[in-house]
Amino acid sequence: MGFGYRGESWKTLGAAFHEAEVDLGPLDFEQYMVLSTCNRKEVFFYRREDLRLPTCDARETRGAWEALAYLFRIAAGLESMVLGEYQILGQIKDAYAAARTEGHVGKELDRILRDAITCAKRVKTELDLGAVPPSVCRAGMDEVERRLGCRGKRVFVIGSGRTGSLAAELAAERGAAALAICNRSPERAADLAQRLGARLVPYDSRYMEIAQSDIVVSATASPHTVVAADRLALTKPTLFLDLASPRDVDPRVADDPQAMLISLETIGELAQGDHTERAALLAKGLRIVEESVAKTEAWLKALSRA
Repeated sequence: MGFGYRGESWKTLGAAFHEAEVDLGPLDFEQYMVLSTCNRKEVFFYRREDLRLPTCDARETRGAWEALAYLFRIAAGLESMVLGEYQILGQIKDAYAAARTEGHVGKELDRILRDAITCAKRVKTELDLGAVPPSVCRAGMDEVERRLGCRGKRVFVIGSGRTGSLAAELAAERGAAALAICNRSPERAADLAQRLGARLVPYDSRYMEIAQSDIVVSATASPHTVVAADRLALTKPTLFLDLASPRDVDPRVADDPQAMLISLETIGELAQGDHTERAALLAKGLRIVEESVAKTEAWLKALSRA
């Protein structure tokens, strides 16, 4: 069961993440993994007996082999806004490791998750998805490059997690004249700043840094607004890239005549790319997933008969 980006507005999705509580106790199962990212919040579980789950408007439930195929598609990046994006596979590995540490992975779920990861690697290798923007972050930074370009610009990145780090790395690779990084916990940003030769900015000083920047990228996990429109004092054109859900950047920032705002909605449209090429790649990826799921399904059925 879970929330995903398909069929939900970003406003609805952002609210759902913080209003929803996943209560596993009453469901009475031992093997499960919780996958929570900026685009989805889902629980994958294994149980031999049939189990009926409650449903509501913002929740989807999938059972048996449908859920198995869905997990494989997610791992391969075939359910993502950017086809084949690689960050989701890392997030699944992290969720898998956490579930194992907590004792929630038995023989069956362990095999399912290992097979899903192997399938994802095969999809990425055979389809050469490295030629496609590998993440929403990269797609967003590509749009920044098209609109303004990082070369010779002052770039400020708020957030030093996986997405913020990638944004900072791309800005550095693309010739940013000055790169600044800030995070609510400065120790998490210190290593990244040192590695990229960037300045470390105190979180409370972010508005001063924004005023001096040409490009501002925000990618935090904060449930609250990080860049408020009424705190800005822009004196020159500034491009904002908001990579967070819920939003980091107040949508009213776009009303400032000096501001340009790229949001997740915009990135989602851009990330689709050439629909013909995407459809062809997706079809090939789905065939690989179908083959892999069939093998895992056969193993599970044989195990149940043993």
